[in-house]
Amino acid sequence: MVTKSSDSMFENIHAFEGDDAIDWCHIRESIKVLILAMAQIELSLTDGEHNVTNLGALFTDMADHLGEVNDFLATQSDTPVLVMAHSTILVDKVNEGVVAFQFYDRISQRLQHVIMGLALMEEVLSSKERRTSEEAWKKLQEGIQESYSLDCERKMFDLLLKGTPVHEALKLYKEEYQKEETEDDIELF
Repeated sequence: MVTKSSDSMFENIHAFEGDDAIDWCHIRESIKVLILAMAQIELSLTDGEHNVTNLGALFTDMADHLGEVNDFLATQSDTPVLVMAHSTILVDKVNEGVVAFQFYDRISQRLQHVIMGLALMEEVLSSKERRTSEEAWKKLQEGIQESYSLDCERKMFDLLLKGTPVHEALKLYKEEYQKEETEDDIELF
């Protein structure tokens, strides 16, 4: 995973002992919320990964067995046409299920990017010098942008940094990429 380890997530919470009351009020408490969000996302991914992986493997195995049954039935001269038709439809439906499970990998990847971005932000906010440094914030943005493997994530990032409202950026994403995603073959990473 690209995230900090669970132990190191909480290292910087106490870095504010010397900061003034205003910093304590909004920065240290914001960091606690960021760390909580990171932990919740990480737990959700961990909980879901095992189940989705097992279900994906089960569906893949079912598709393989159904393919073998269809191959056998196709060689039999007495196989009713209706049975072959239903069997073929069933194979197609199971394969659709396999593809649906593969979307979980893309979701996991995006959530890992969120965790990494929050971890980078926590590092900047934890240092009084870094949180007031324009260079540190530029490096944070570069680090986030470089982590993106999908073109749609990079475009969303660029739009939001240019000040495009979130609802408009999401609308553009849906119009441009959701149609492509349903047409493209999805592969596990």
